[in-house]
Amino acid sequence: MDTARSRHARDFLPESIRSLPLVELPVSGATGYCLQDDQKQVVFFAFDEGVSFPDHSHCEQRGLVIAGEMTIEIEGQTNLYQAGDQYVVPDGVTRCASFSQPTVLIDMSDAPNRYSVYR
Repeated sequence: MDTARSRHARDFLPESIRSLPLVELPVSGATGYCLQDDQKQVVFFAFDEGVSFPDHSHCEQRGLVIAGEMTIEIEGQTNLYQAGDQYVVPDGVTRCASFSQPTVLIDMSDAPNRYSVYR
């Protein structure tokens, strides 16, 4: 995503995704666009360089890094995920994540209300 280094990561996503409802996130520099039904929630995330999430836990989440890279620490074990990599974070485990460059990913949860959605 070299072209995205000079702009926000969210600009990498097409307008059809950027027109989806936004999710509430506890950090700045992160944007999420939501698709959901009564069983799942899928969020297209865009993270600016330097964004990080502190330790937290919740339901299982899985996804795919589209561009950029994400470092996830899961119960003390650190893994780097780059464009094309899939990830799974088990239910209830402690995790934190950081983004050293603009990053876009698709994240899915079996909890349809994992993130609150702005309406």
